[in-house]
Amino acid sequence: MISKPKCGWCNFTLGDFEGTPSYLTDVPVDLLNAFIDYHTKGNGIVWFDEEGTEFSLVLTPYSLFIIEEKDKPTLYDFSEMKIESLEKELIQDIESDIYGWENFITDDDPEEIKIHRDEILQKIAILKKYMR
Repeated sequence: MISKPKCGWCNFTLGDFEGTPSYLTDVPVDLLNAFIDYHTKGNGIVWFDEEGTEFSLVLTPYSLFIIEEKDKPTLYDFSEMKIESLEKELIQDIESDIYGWENFITDDDPEEIKIHRDEILQKIAILKKYMR
């Protein structure tokens, strides 16, 4: 779903959709929060800034959409995908490069990096509790 971060950017791929979120949003934490919200509230949404364009991932009990906002809004329907598979993929993507993600939105302050890493790991632990 998300590639390893590089220079404040990452790639987001879902089906035939590809986006390039920047560090202006906290990609791993925002995604984890959306999936946690899906379990606790019945829906989740995350918005990504591509610095000039944007897109949102929308999770509901019966649908999964991406709304891309470039020249005109475009709706991608991925409702046939299993949320559980996406959650596993997300966790694997984050855990495979926790060092890169802990530095994604922070500067070189070691304390801020540690706080961000702890937040990411806490969110992963919460999401894992909801997964079957």
